[in-house]
Amino acid sequence: MDGLRRDAARNRARILDAARDLAAQDVPLALNAVARAADVGVGTVYRHFATADELEETLVWEQLDALAEILRHAEPAQLEHVLTAHFTLLVEDAVFERVTARARPVLDRTATTRTALVGRLANLLERARTQGAVRADVDAAGVLLLMCGLAHAVRSAEVAADSVPARALLRVVLDGLRAP
Repeated sequence: MDGLRRDAARNRARILDAARDLAAQDVPLALNAVARAADVGVGTVYRHFATADELEETLVWEQLDALAEILRHAEPAQLEHVLTAHFTLLVEDAVFERVTARARPVLDRTATTRTALVGRLANLLERARTQGAVRADVDAAGVLLLMCGLAHAVRSAEVAADSVPARALLRVVLDGLRAP
């Protein structure tokens, strides 16, 4: 951890590990619960994360970075792959879904990354649109709304992202994005 003492870096790692474990069990990430799970004082958690929102955003930075890497090299023919990867992350990770759906990120890094991701998606959509593969009346923000809405519905129905019903619904959305 940049700029952290060794013990502080160790505590931060314990907090993040405990938060990941709780999130995997669908336990809400209340900072008191995270402190208990990490076996640190609640004050220690608050020194690293002022709010649960900050903790949640920090937990999904790796997923955001992975999505950025996919988008960085994506060609228009890979749009389906990009959207499927995003959909899968949204369905499989409730914290990622919450952070993605959040109107305004609380951490600068999250805001910057998210803005860059939307920009890359917009660029990819424009290149696909130029090739006649994507309809002209849907922008990146609209596509993200569709993915978030679909993922939320699938998650709420407790259906796996790779299940036949989830893939059929995703196919409807992907087919709907195609140019007429």
